[in-house]
Amino acid sequence: MFGWNGKLLRVNLSNGVMREELLAEEFLEKFLGGCSLATEIARAEGASGEESKVVFACGPLTGTGAPTAAFCNMAVWREGQEVCAPVLLHFGPELKYCGYDALVIEGEAPEWCYLLIVDGEVRIVPAGEIQGYTSSETEGFIRSFYRKWYGNEIRIVSIGPEGEADSSLGAIATDGLLLNQTGGLGNALGQKRLKAIGLRGTFDLKLAKPAGFQALITDMIAEFRAKREEIFNSIHQIFPRLDIPLFIEIHHGDIEKRACMACPIACLHQKNDKFLPNSTVCFCFGELLEISEIEKALDLYDFCVAEGIDPVALSITLRLLMEMKEIKALDVDIEIGDVQGIKELVRNKDSVLHKGSFRLAKEHGAEDILQGIVKKIEDMREIIWKGLGVSHEQRQVIERLGLCPYVLMIFSFDKIIDLFEMATGKKVSI
Repeated sequence: MFGWNGKLLRVNLSNGVMREELLAEEFLEKFLGGCSLATEIARAEGASGEESKVVFACGPLTGTGAPTAAFCNMAVWREGQEVCAPVLLHFGPELKYCGYDALVIEGEAPEWCYLLIVDGEVRIVPAGEIQGYTSSETEGFIRSFYRKWYGNEIRIVSIGPEGEADSSLGAIATDGLLLNQTGGLGNALGQKRLKAIGLRGTFDLKLAKPAGFQALITDMIAEFRAKREEIFNSIHQIFPRLDIPLFIEIHHGDIEKRACMACPIACLHQKNDKFLPNSTVCFCFGELLEISEIEKALDLYDFCVAEGIDPVALSITLRLLMEMKEIKALDVDIEIGDVQGIKELVRNKDSVLHKGSFRLAKEHGAEDILQGIVKKIEDMREIIWKGLGVSHEQRQVIERLGLCPYVLMIFSFDKIIDLFEMATGKKVSI
């Protein structure tokens, strides 16, 4: 088997049992990776209700060095629906370097702990003292037991205080980056008393045609460098159509660009060693919450980072509450643009806000209102893909392979498929 490792690691937090299991080649060929693989494993596990499990799954190109191939996906079943989101930066490749295509976490730990997979050793480490820690503090705690250079090589996903609570807003963070669109995933870890997962592996991935694979990547990067200015000029013509004033104002000046593994785009931005809110978050704060002042937007984002709250899930739920308040379907003490009031509402653990948008809409028959709110975000993103001429089917394939869909901004879909075939020796079915 090439590209994939063909193995899954199962960890039971209740009894501490850990075991490796083989993944059939036919199974991997059918579902490839990403959310497709993660949710299929969850379905096969019956991972819903009392049997709730957390699944991480990588794509066949994740960690191979293919441009932007840094993604894995985390999936859970929550309130009768599947929730799946990408994990960026380095966690996915590191899971592959640990020798696994997927990680399944089941059971519930008797006390707060973190899972550590380092150099072939898998350990559940009791760590009650880190309950209540922010994600950043949790990462620092785990890395503090190693020399600095070594600790920095450990790739971590973790939850903040909100992930420990009975809420639908808890997000996950990885290596200092708060991941939006992960509302509820943090709470799935919190319910298991699992504060974090740390990975460091040295396993070599086997490719079907390594020489041809590397040669194609070299040619693609050379082509990108030659057309870099032209490519970014075309991208910059698309993003102004999104009309996100907050994003334009926040992402200017002395910005440090950060990239996921093997990504030449580097769309993540930092200022003063802190990640800045991305375009989707800025859109949600401006369009849904009607926050126009930079200071207020950054204040709310910093609050989300500290608490471990998904800013997109928070924005959608707050907008739903505001619109339900207008039609007198629900009475809640919140005003548009009131950041201080939003913080107080979040801190109130009895607030209906923590039910999340899906449950609130279902309870109050407001599914149409919620659909309209979500559509605003989807329409914003569709402007990007329409401008690039990228189809929904192509994006789905890219995600399953373990790549960021933004790779299609700079490379053709056909070349990505060529990389897959050289890595795995297989033909991809679109």
